[in-house]
Amino acid sequence: MKELSKTYEIFITTAAMEHPNSFTAKYEWLKEHFPFLSDLNFVFCGNKSIINADYLIDDSPRHFKDFKGQGVLFSAPHNKYKTDYVRVNNWEEVRVYFLK
Repeated sequence: MKELSKTYEIFITTAAMEHPNSFTAKYEWLKEHFPFLSDLNFVFCGNKSIINADYLIDDSPRHFKDFKGQGVLFSAPHNKYKTDYVRVNNWEEVRVYFLK
């Protein structure tokens, strides 16, 4: 992600409103793992389609329904049969996809 942030403007969105008690833990986790991103690039929301972006990487295809950009499905056991989207299996594949 740090390498990608040199080329792309990265925002991390989380549907935290579904679990409002998770806000503090998620924020602290984001600060720990992404210290190179500004706090202003963390978006806590209910519906990720409000994000005006070119790409949305997510493990839940429901977030792509009204999203205007390209959905990129991050593989997880609960989405293994979904075939309608570009799929990545790990963060290394994300890096390769965007830096090709």
